[in-house]
Amino acid sequence: MKYLSAKKSGILLSISLLAGFIAIQTGCVKQNFDEPPIIIPHYNGTANATIDTLVKLYGTHLDTLRITQDIIIKGVIAGNDESGNIYKKFFLQDNTGGIDVEIDAQNMYTQFKIGQRVFIECKGLYLGLYGGALELGYPFNGQIGRMPAALMAQHVFADSLPGKAPVPIVIDPMTPPFKKYINMLVAIHDVRFPDAGQPFAIPGQTTSRAVGDAFGNPITMADGNTLILYNSSYANFSASLLPYGIGTVQGIFTIFGTKYELLVRDLKDMVNFVDTGQSVIYQNNFDVAPPDWVIFTPASNKPWTWDGSYTVMVANGYLGDVPCDTWLISPGLDLTSVTNPILSFNTWTQFTDSGLANPLEVKISTNYTGSGDPSLATWSTLQCDLSPANSKVWTSSGDISLSAIHQKVFVGFHYRSSGVQSSSASKWELDAFKLTGKK
Repeated sequence: MKYLSAKKSGILLSISLLAGFIAIQTGCVKQNFDEPPIIIPHYNGTANATIDTLVKLYGTHLDTLRITQDIIIKGVIAGNDESGNIYKKFFLQDNTGGIDVEIDAQNMYTQFKIGQRVFIECKGLYLGLYGGALELGYPFNGQIGRMPAALMAQHVFADSLPGKAPVPIVIDPMTPPFKKYINMLVAIHDVRFPDAGQPFAIPGQTTSRAVGDAFGNPITMADGNTLILYNSSYANFSASLLPYGIGTVQGIFTIFGTKYELLVRDLKDMVNFVDTGQSVIYQNNFDVAPPDWVIFTPASNKPWTWDGSYTVMVANGYLGDVPCDTWLISPGLDLTSVTNPILSFNTWTQFTDSGLANPLEVKISTNYTGSGDPSLATWSTLQCDLSPANSKVWTSSGDISLSAIHQKVFVGFHYRSSGVQSSSASKWELDAFKLTGKK
């Protein structure tokens, strides 16, 4: 009986092992499971106002304004915090304008992606200006600040799945008005960065980088405001280098004081930059008085001077002791091993000298010694664009090719006046002197 009992136990054990083996094998077979449902957000309401409604509502207020009306706006996300260059906010725009929506929350891009349609119930929120840009948020220390994260679900609603990203609005720096584009996605063509090859941001610092025109001269918009890239060191592309060449830059257009700022969302906002291989050989924007330049004045007590208020070089014979004759001469520029050297600069002028057709001439020499009297050297006149008489308009010289020269050169700006009165002495300013080439 014991033997029969053991035999039965063995049979039962074998059956158990076989059942377990079958279960394991069955578990290894790929099964079809239901996929989790896609949750499509939906807002049960309609917009009754535009972003421009908020702009007009705020008007000329100098402090925060509480929204007491039942205003509901609808727009599309044009910029968010995905790259880290935009922090605790997103930018919403419609066909009437854009607004900076400030929320005390991070990683909002997971819910509000570029192209996401969003409704905002504005009643109870606040409007205010920061640096000149309109923000929608909540008061903080008497100024506009961020909406508490706990209020977001009561006011901000995604609707449907993200759609197409907004198409950037192309703006021309010389064609105002510009303020209607603040907080919107824009594009600027024919840009060359003066700081090409430098990182977007210096480690640990928020960094401003000038946006240049096709010649690399920092852009001043037609209304007098400068234009910069505003780059956070927390952006995931902060260590990337600004591209060489000419291309299109996109970004959220905003303002702080007298500076227009572009907030780049990611490196895809650098569009079609073509590297010509040119690099900066020498550049002087006259941010300080230039110690390496020569000023030589054969006649008059009105030499070239540095204007620290506007950071330019100035020549003006008005009210001098005698008609003026003064030179401003660059340091030696060695072109021995430079291919395709290109010279450029900007000039500005006011008043008309009735006695001289060309009060300012730009000349070049290969045998000037680097100091002393320029009349002892041989000079040739450079063909370039200068600011028209009494125009008070900054004018680029255009690209001046020096490719025929393969030695050290000096560039001289020779100013003269036929007299000392306003009708016989014009005022000239010089800025953004730059030499580029391939080395």
